[in-house]
Amino acid sequence: MWLDGRFRSELEAAGLGGFDAVMATSRGQCLRVLEERENWRLELSGGGRPARGDYLKRHHVRSWRTRVRAKLGAGPGQTAGRLEARNVCRLAEHRIGCMDLVAYGESLRRDGRLESFILTQELEGYQPLDDFLRERFPPAHSAAHRNAPPTGGSHTSRARRDLDRLIREVAAVVREFHRAGYNHRDLYCCHFFVKELDGGRFQVKLIDLQRVEHRRRLRQRWLVKDLAQLAYSAPRSRITCTHRMAFMHYYLGVARLRPGDKRLVRAVLAKHGRMERKEGRVE
Repeated sequence: MWLDGRFRSELEAAGLGGFDAVMATSRGQCLRVLEERENWRLELSGGGRPARGDYLKRHHVRSWRTRVRAKLGAGPGQTAGRLEARNVCRLAEHRIGCMDLVAYGESLRRDGRLESFILTQELEGYQPLDDFLRERFPPAHSAAHRNAPPTGGSHTSRARRDLDRLIREVAAVVREFHRAGYNHRDLYCCHFFVKELDGGRFQVKLIDLQRVEHRRRLRQRWLVKDLAQLAYSAPRSRITCTHRMAFMHYYLGVARLRPGDKRLVRAVLAKHGRMERKEGRVE
């Protein structure tokens, strides 16, 4: 188990100073239980600091591979908790916004049960991007929105400018993420968390980094998948085709699409269309 020394007193005061204690705790709110994973929200306080929300993701699996590793004394290998913790640290090195890591740990039991966890700080004041779009911006096809001038002092005009700034910020995060050699594999709107700052500015962070991969070659398929997932999950009631094309211009960093850019856009649109036919539209 590894933990950030800044939070040691809080974890120990909560009885979470060791791996077994973290894996066994039932304090806090259970958000989701799957066959091999649990998600919890904890509230920790200590060291003179106010209570702070943390998110705990626990993994547990037993398979023939883990049983063989246990018999051979080979150690836990690449656990889900370690992979996500490593991805958090690597993205932080690239100055790509994500969660702050508090602790992670792993263990391979003698009976072949492989356990791991990751504990991260709550992104206080942030919302998932899809929820934020629906709450912060008016429907794109409303009469007021259609008739508002592109510039001016009206509430709708300001909302247009703010939405454009948000699209730019999301595009910048995705651009830097891909430039650094990463692909997410689950790059849906719900995995971007947004916080509005003063002056119509926005701060965007990525979450759920367990499946993030780093590759320098044969990446096109995975970039297309990331971009199509983001386009598919953006609510159509707020994000129009014009917004999606603006995103691609900001993502590519060009005012006019080049031949290679157009091929990428066509591939993303084709993947997006297949997702809609299979899963339905996101409104």
